[in-house]
Amino acid sequence: MFRRLSGYLTIGLLCLPLTVEANATSELSDLIEQGKYKQAYQLSLRHLADLEGDPAFDLQYGIAAIDSGEISEGVFALERVRFLEPQNALATLELARGYYLLEQFEKAKLLFEQVRKLNPPIEVQVRIQKFLALMDKKTTVPPTKFNSFVELWAGYDSNINSGPGGQTNIVTLSDNALGRGDPYYQLRAGANIDHAYRPDKSLTFGVNADLRYYDTESEQDYKNISFNGGHLWKADTEQYLINFMFQQYQLANEDYRTLIGVNGVWSKQLSTHSLVKAFVGMNNLNYQTQTWKDANQFNVGANYLFAGEGSWSPLYFAGGFVGSEDPKVSGVLANGQVDRIFYGGNLGVQLTPLKDLTFTPALTYQVSDYQGEDWIYNIKRKDDFAMLNFNLEWVLQPAWTLLANYSFTKANSNIELYDYDRQQVMLGVRYNFQ
Repeated sequence: MFRRLSGYLTIGLLCLPLTVEANATSELSDLIEQGKYKQAYQLSLRHLADLEGDPAFDLQYGIAAIDSGEISEGVFALERVRFLEPQNALATLELARGYYLLEQFEKAKLLFEQVRKLNPPIEVQVRIQKFLALMDKKTTVPPTKFNSFVELWAGYDSNINSGPGGQTNIVTLSDNALGRGDPYYQLRAGANIDHAYRPDKSLTFGVNADLRYYDTESEQDYKNISFNGGHLWKADTEQYLINFMFQQYQLANEDYRTLIGVNGVWSKQLSTHSLVKAFVGMNNLNYQTQTWKDANQFNVGANYLFAGEGSWSPLYFAGGFVGSEDPKVSGVLANGQVDRIFYGGNLGVQLTPLKDLTFTPALTYQVSDYQGEDWIYNIKRKDDFAMLNFNLEWVLQPAWTLLANYSFTKANSNIELYDYDRQQVMLGVRYNFQ
């Protein structure tokens, strides 16, 4: 992005003084024109004691230093040139670029404008305008953003309690413990605020609610309310986010679990088509009545996104994660059903067959290795969980979106109580508040 601008300037047009009295200076110029900045910088250092202060040498030395990553050193050299030759347009241009890289934007703008007034070649004018636009973006505080939505769903859940499909060999289960299906209605809503207080820094706040009501199985009704707040830092191609979360989960209108967590996310734009994200998180889980489940949870992972070309504009994504859940108090139940190491990954693609229609198939897989023996089966439990998910969104109007979702879950375990299949199909509509 920051290619040396001086290649577009012609000496005749801008009347740039260029001294070639020293062979070293001439050799430096040749290396720079060839793009061999590291070599040019090393050559400059060998002649620095003899030629420092000569504007022709300092000009080439400053350019080589900046393009070798020694930006401050290059800026000092170019400042010497400007002091002795204030009309040297090439030195002015390169010094402006150095100030930009040091994020001294006011100085950079002033010098870029000076060069632009000389009416340089159109290529140089275009590059200068790009730098000025980038600086405007970096120095302009974005307005506070607020967005919110409401979703209404209707669906069918084939296994509302994730129970086994039939009686097990060792334990006799009641009908309520076996897997069973029921229709349901669901409400989801959320609101988020992004308040930038500097061009590269902002505060984020959000609240989300997820409420599900079954037709006849009210003991499985749930409410999940969460609040989050965080801080976001932005760089040219990177972002850093630290986020705090509080979540209250209710089952059958009774408090069931509270979660307090913190997570950090680093993302980097690798190219115009690809992005990588890494995350780490810690959660504190507290259960209202089943206190033996209380635990601390840790996780770390990464995701990669790639925007493909061609029809349907595919957006591919893949990721992996690993974590642990450690009971706060050891015991027979906690060691066998809480204390675990888990790991897995996800894979999918978002497709756009029509302008306002997106279709996203995705696969998630997770393995859980429990560290203690189950108190009934006297073996260490090991589960693997796979979910195939299909999501469809059709934007009918800017504020209205039609939604459809289907998921199939297959859970396998070396303990038969935890084997189950589950299918969910749901249709909904979303309204985005403008």
